[in-house]
Amino acid sequence: MKELLVSVDPEDSILGPVDRLQAHLDQGILHRGLVVVVKNFHNEVLLTQRSMERPDLGFPPLFPGFWDVTLAGHPKWGEMDYVAQMGKEVQEELGMSVDVNSIAYLGKFQYYAPDPSYPNIRTAPTFKLSEREICGVGVLHTDVTPVLNSVELKSSMWVKSERLVEQLKTLAVAPWALLVVEKFAQILKG
Repeated sequence: MKELLVSVDPEDSILGPVDRLQAHLDQGILHRGLVVVVKNFHNEVLLTQRSMERPDLGFPPLFPGFWDVTLAGHPKWGEMDYVAQMGKEVQEELGMSVDVNSIAYLGKFQYYAPDPSYPNIRTAPTFKLSEREICGVGVLHTDVTPVLNSVELKSSMWVKSERLVEQLKTLAVAPWALLVVEKFAQILKG
């Protein structure tokens, strides 16, 4: 069954459902995305590395092997609330059940990012993927130990907030993660 995402206009008004692959092919279709930054009570941010392969999608993953702060996902069609979907993504990707009221919504931003991973030797020469999103951002403070979903995430590490920007410079980082740190600097504070 195809996964449907929420297509939107530049003001984040809902236009209708869009197939996940179609939302990301070539230059993409503007749709809703989300990021959840997970912090523990030692003022550390959980970084996760995205899986290299996603057989569950039926097409290659975007930004395979890139690092993220902490996870990214999409509100699904029929689930229009950013924060409610953030809670579901935390459960799905990190195995953590959380009360959505514990996720602080910070705001949203729009961006476009072509994936430099494509085309490659495993895809057609014209195959291109990109993200074109209005991305809602939330932060979750918890001391629950995450259990990574190995289909979606390859590895993780905790990084002190004050070292986060420096650490990101040493890694291949998903473009939205850099924008989150730039636009929502409050995540670096205790």
